[in-house]
Amino acid sequence: MICVASVLCMAFSVQPVCAQSMIKEGLTEELIVTEDTSVQSLEQLAEAHEDESEPIQTTETPAGDQGTEQQGTEDHQDQTEETEQGDASQEQETLQDGTQEETTGEKTPQQLSKPKKVTGLHLTCVSDRKVLLEWDESENVACYRVYRKKENGAYKSLGEPDQASYTDASVTFGKKYTYKVVAVNQDDKEGTAATIQLSNTQAVDIKTQTYTYKQMVTDMQELEKKYSNYCELTSIGESVAGRTIYDFAIGNPNAQDSLLVVSTLHAREYICSAVLMKEIEYYLRNYNNSLSGSTPAKVLKNMQIHYIVMSNPDGVTISQTKYPRWKANGRGVDLNRNFPANKFVVKGKRGSEGYTGLKALSEPESKAIAALTTNLKKNQHLLGVVNYHAMGQIVFGDCASSKIKQDTQTMYRIARSLTGYSDAGGYSSPKSVADGSYREYVMYILGIPSITLEVGSTYAPCSYWEYELAFQKNKMVVLKIADAL
Repeated sequence: MICVASVLCMAFSVQPVCAQSMIKEGLTEELIVTEDTSVQSLEQLAEAHEDESEPIQTTETPAGDQGTEQQGTEDHQDQTEETEQGDASQEQETLQDGTQEETTGEKTPQQLSKPKKVTGLHLTCVSDRKVLLEWDESENVACYRVYRKKENGAYKSLGEPDQASYTDASVTFGKKYTYKVVAVNQDDKEGTAATIQLSNTQAVDIKTQTYTYKQMVTDMQELEKKYSNYCELTSIGESVAGRTIYDFAIGNPNAQDSLLVVSTLHAREYICSAVLMKEIEYYLRNYNNSLSGSTPAKVLKNMQIHYIVMSNPDGVTISQTKYPRWKANGRGVDLNRNFPANKFVVKGKRGSEGYTGLKALSEPESKAIAALTTNLKKNQHLLGVVNYHAMGQIVFGDCASSKIKQDTQTMYRIARSLTGYSDAGGYSSPKSVADGSYREYVMYILGIPSITLEVGSTYAPCSYWEYELAFQKNKMVVLKIADAL
């Protein structure tokens, strides 16, 4: 009984003397023997009394009232147990509510994040009826959904690939389409859509004689978008007036070999730019088809063809808007007299044609062309350079260097055979570099085979009716030379 008294002392936070008084009266003993009583019951009873802020009375009780007191104690104990059960139930509900709120505020394994927007979406027209769509891989994606709509139409589902590509083999040439690609996660939630438009039409549509610099840039951008895996458009510099000079390359960018085509050094000869833009589209549109026995995809697997379609954009603009017979660049320097020579000699006066400039490569246009030429020689094994000028329907193929003469003659024979143009033997052509011309610079300074074709039969700027004829004669020249070298 002394141990129980000590417990009572701790539970009720009273002095031991009070506990002893309770022991004397038999209250503690009767509490112990009561059903479901324990030390814990005593602690609960104490807490109940403390909560009610009523001091525990330890006065002596007459023997006759012990039964009443015991009954009161049992009733109080039952009430305490009911209170505790209610409190426990309420506490459990509160805990459940708290757990529910906590769970609601957190992501369960089943609640996946919405997929991110598809990036890097681009397309390549494999043929007139087949389009390859490609994009960057996304994380935590179950599949992708590809939609397509025709011009002014509604989107229709095409498929659900699990890889970042899709081939649409049901397009029609002459139609315009819009594609939409979304990433989808395991919960079937779609991310933000990426879209791209396709104009499955002829990009280079030359309707007038004045094929402008602005139209050329627009056509280049459209071709790059439409045939993204087959070509790339790169700036190599700017003209005097700040117009970008472009390198439009087709074929494998990692190819070991390269071929360079340079056009329209002389402003009034912009027929050449129109012809070469039509040629570029012809190769891209038929990239996987055989063209007179040569398939661009096969030829350009190991070689990349670089085109400087319009070398003199300022001069072209002057010729088309102010002085039709203008030949020089924007500040009166003849670009085809501005390249390095064994002994550069200043000739002529600033104006429409003939002026060499004060020194070689004094002009930004010639600098850009020379830089690309030397870069290709150094980094991509430049095998040859084809130059386009107008007019005369002739081919220059003479070469005084034994090291490059064989390949130069191969290029020359292919050009003459395909075009039916005459030999330029009746025209004077320097045997060494003395006048700053680009072809002689390429052959005798850089040691690279080179030929020049002069298109058109009328005075430059050539008549519009000659554009298609010149294209038909020249459309296979560059590809066949690339295949032969």
